[in-house]
Amino acid sequence: MKIAIPTNDRNLIAKRTGRAAEFAIYTIDSGEIKSVKYEKNTHNQDDHDKNEGHHHGENENHSHNGHNHEHGKQNHDELLVLLDGIDILFVRAVGKYMRKTLKNGSINYQLVKIDAISKILEDYLKSIN
Repeated sequence: MKIAIPTNDRNLIAKRTGRAAEFAIYTIDSGEIKSVKYEKNTHNQDDHDKNEGHHHGENENHSHNGHNHEHGKQNHDELLVLLDGIDILFVRAVGKYMRKTLKNGSINYQLVKIDAISKILEDYLKSIN
């Protein structure tokens, strides 16, 4: 089984899943963590920060330098590639566009109220044993 947790510092779960610096990917077998790898989030701040300087109405479409883009909607589709093969994604919060992306990619997610990744993992491992 593989689980993913968005993180900025490898200790705490990221509050904004789509803006996390990376995802910790844990492989679990027989109720034990067998391995962890960290996958850089190619979707993080770069895409969002490009639009930070100008604010328009929700979902307003317009053109800058010959290209069109839509404000108010965020495309998280590249996260589906990153999370391919994940059985569950733990999140602190999930926005409506992220929720739609996860649903479209058939990625199961679970909201958690704990910030410490070690505690999230401990609680999860207890729940499956």
